[in-house]
Amino acid sequence: MDKKVKRRILWISGAIVLVPIGLMATAVGYLSLAPRQENYAHRAKFESAGWSSESRDQTSLWPTRLRMVDDLVASKRLDGLQRSEVTALLGPADETEYFKNWDLVYWLGPERGWIRVDSEWLVLRFNGSGRVAEYRVARD
Repeated sequence: MDKKVKRRILWISGAIVLVPIGLMATAVGYLSLAPRQENYAHRAKFESAGWSSESRDQTSLWPTRLRMVDDLVASKRLDGLQRSEVTALLGPADETEYFKNWDLVYWLGPERGWIRVDSEWLVLRFNGSGRVAEYRVARD
């Protein structure tokens, strides 16, 4: 076999292997980055009135609470608040069977990500003196 034929076979073999690998890498990159980009594009500043009044839109993929929660958590606005101050800021907690070991629970919306099967919740726990000791975004 001459060198040209060997070189051509090598190129074709390489293409057969590398093209699918490149396509898979592109797909994995897109599937991992697209949800983050979409989440970033939907973020909104926390505003108490909007959180309380527009939060129950369960038909939307991006309810108001879900768009505002990252700003709320990052601001550390809940740190050390009393229960009455939290409910004045966020409104009454949601009634749910989830997260029974937390003191207040707020439904945020469908989980962020590529497959949105579960929900995200803001959960809060108070210490012995009735102040916020811990809070986080949780998934059911």
